[in-house]
Amino acid sequence: KAEAPLRELFGLDHDEMAVHYYENNLFTNDDYPWAHCSADGWLFDNTTGEFGLLEIKTAEMIGQSSWIKWEGGIPVQYLCQITHGLAVTDAAFVIVKAQLKYWKEERLFITTREYRYEREQLEDDIKYLMTAEEQFWEGVQSHKRPPLILPQI
Repeated sequence: KAEAPLRELFGLDHDEMAVHYYENNLFTNDDYPWAHCSADGWLFDNTTGEFGLLEIKTAEMIGQSSWIKWEGGIPVQYLCQITHGLAVTDAAFVIVKAQLKYWKEERLFITTREYRYEREQLEDDIKYLMTAEEQFWEGVQSHKRPPLILPQI
């Protein structure tokens, strides 16, 4: 429920951007026929002429470990999501608007952060992710289980 008002606030804060959104949107890309992307918004930067994506996140921060995930960037699962979105849409950039809520002494506090990622920053990640997705999709089509990937210890 928070996406619509946060998208509207983003538009009010950024006159340089045109913000667009349609319910049940679905981007596809002929280079990656298995891949789809649903965006929380798409952006047109009036100053550069570039097309970008808007991703909106809300989170309740519980303990220091929650904050650490948002320091200097976004949590890794969201980084994978926006990398996928850049690949599918060919967008030049993504802006993540995050509303982070926390309680202190029985009072609710809310902080909003924005993180901007340029396509060129993530180009190597896009190639890696789309190769892995293609291999996974080939396994799905041939009814093969994906290999188990264990974390390094």
